[in-house]
Amino acid sequence: MADPVMWFEIMGTDSARLQKFYGDLFGWKLTPPIKEMGNYSMLERPASGIGGGIGEGDARMSVYIESADPQRLVDKAVAAGALLLMPVTQITPTTTIAMLKDPAGNTFGVMKAAQARRKTTKRTTAAKPTRPRKKATAARGRAKSTRPAKRTRRSR
Repeated sequence: MADPVMWFEIMGTDSARLQKFYGDLFGWKLTPPIKEMGNYSMLERPASGIGGGIGEGDARMSVYIESADPQRLVDKAVAAGALLLMPVTQITPTTTIAMLKDPAGNTFGVMKAAQARRKTTKRTTAAKPTRPRKKATAARGRAKSTRPAKRTRRSR
């Protein structure tokens, strides 16, 4: 899928209460809140589904759309009527995001695709290695020519 949803956020004025509510409700395991990031706690990466976080701020729920070129999506969204809330910004060494509001007032984000995460995903989902095929002729102790047989007039 092009530009998939890859992250969600739930924000509110009492982040500790929200973290307890959602953790208890869904059995989510959350990291300890990071004070410098608005008491933001992240969901331990689930085996399936998307990751997310819960933090302090104005009440909102947002989704983040993954893109190899977030600026392209920001420009396209603004041209279509979105309001830019935060330009494309690198917030950690591995996280680059932008925040917008759609024409109905819903907040959403665009997140740069993380190359390291992609490589890890490919390794974990790779097909099982195949076993080398045994040569039937080696087992019988005979060598067999790999050249095609000559056709004669009679065999046509």
